[in-house]
Order: sequence, then structure tokens, then C-alpha cells
Amino acid sequence: MRSSSTTPAQRLTHDGQRKIAPAFISAGEIAVAVHTSPNLVAIERLWLGDGSRERLHPTLSAHQFDPAFSRDGRFHAFCLSSTSPQLVLVIQDLVEKREHVFRPREARATARCPTFSHDGSRVAFSMSDVSGHQIASVNREGGDLRLLTNSPGLNISPAFSPDGRQIAFSSSRGGDFEIYLMDADGGQIRQLTHSPGLDTRPAWSRDGERIAFTSNRDGHYQIYVMNVDGSGTRRLGDQRGRLDYASWYPDGEHLLAVSEAGGKSDLYLFDVLL
Repeated sequence: MRSSSTTPAQRLTHDGQRKIAPAFISAGEIAVAVHTSPNLVAIERLWLGDGSRERLHPTLSAHQFDPAFSRDGRFHAFCLSSTSPQLVLVIQDLVEKREHVFRPREARATARCPTFSHDGSRVAFSMSDVSGHQIASVNREGGDLRLLTNSPGLNISPAFSPDGRQIAFSSSRGGDFEIYLMDADGGQIRQLTHSPGLDTRPAWSRDGERIAFTSNRDGHYQIYVMNVDGSGTRRLGDQRGRLDYASWYPDGEHLLAVSEAGGKSDLYLFDVLL
């Protein structure tokens, strides 16, 4: 297996606080859930230009996870701790200053990993509810719930393709977590990876031709990149520690990831040389 990156990664943070699911707001801004204190996970905004940071939702005292943004930046979604252990899906219109909440039916249910369709009209997410752990979608007002999967096992980490026609996701339906692809309406499901390890958290390149994902197929968690048909899999360099939560920079030539080593967690930006 060949490596996709041989140049040194650019370190973006140095605080070592645990970080989860970074996402680009724009080419110069990142949103990431940070374990800011023992009792709070909060979404922060990071400016790449000067490294400054601020809370994205400073008035919230509950845990916030999995920030996501529509392609035009108008809509923002994240998961919010409601009544423990329930997690609800919050969808905000940043232009009209409106907020909608999708609340799973079961008191212990969770919504995680939201992703916007290309036009921002729908939000897909993973949902643990009375129907099991499935991929579902709602409109941007949090209504019109549609179940996109209906299988045994766990179906998690959906990611809309840039054209909105397909959704990549991870599933244990075959006994082991692999990356799958389906049409946006849940049809035509096909398996992309076939490894003995865990493959999860797919992330599409902006041109829709490649998918990055996390895998422990080689013994420890690293980022891999493959073509959209599952071919040409390659590892993102040889990194020490754990790499997770890949997110593509808008230029399609760099990948953002969380690196964990020595008990520290920080953001790094990697060249992707293919």
C-alpha cells in the first residue's frame, strides 16, 4: 500500500485538548468540538490566519458535537445534549437567525454526524432510536423524517456527496464496520471497503472523486484515501499516534485530521499527493 503524503503536516493547534469532528466553515475557518473542561464539550471556531479561537455557541452550557455547514455557509447543524443521554439535532439558519430542533422519539435516543445535501435542503444523520441505529434525513426545518437504511447492526457517519446524489456511510451490517455507498434516497447500497479492520467516518473530496476515511486495518487508526468506486486505497503517510476525523480542505489537495499522540489531541493539515 502506497502513501498519499510525504511532506510534513502543518500543525494548527497546540493546546492538546481533545478534539472531535472538525469541519471547514470556509477556506479560512474551522469548526471543531473541543473538550474544553471536564464537564463541557463545546464547538469552537478556529481562524487559520492567526490561530485565534472562540466559542461558536457561547450561551450553551450543554455538550455540543459534530458541527456541519451547508456549502453556501447559510445553514449550520450540530448535535446537542438534551436530557441525558439523549442528543437532539439542531439546525440553524444563520441568515434569518432561525433555529429548528429534531428530537428523536425515544428518551435515550441520539442524533449524530449531520451532513447537508448540496443545496442545503436536507440533513442526513445517524440516529439511534426505536428503529435501531440507522441513517435518516430531515428537511432543514427538522421535519419530514425519512429512514434511509433499515438493516441490522450499526449504520453511522453519513456523508453527502458534493452533488447530493449519494451518501457514503459506515455500517457493521456484515459483522465488521465497512464503508458503503447509497443513493440519497437510500437505494442502491453497495460496499466499498473489504478490510478486516474498522473502516468509518467517510469524507468526500470537493470534486466527488475521492473518499477519505478512518481505519485500523494496519493495527492503529490512520486516515486512508480511496477512489469513489473503492479502488486505489492509500494511507495518508506514516504517522505516529492516531489519526481520525478527516475533513477535506476546499482546494482538494489537503486533508484536515485530528492527531492523538502522547495523551494530546491537536489538528493537523496534510498534503494529499496522489
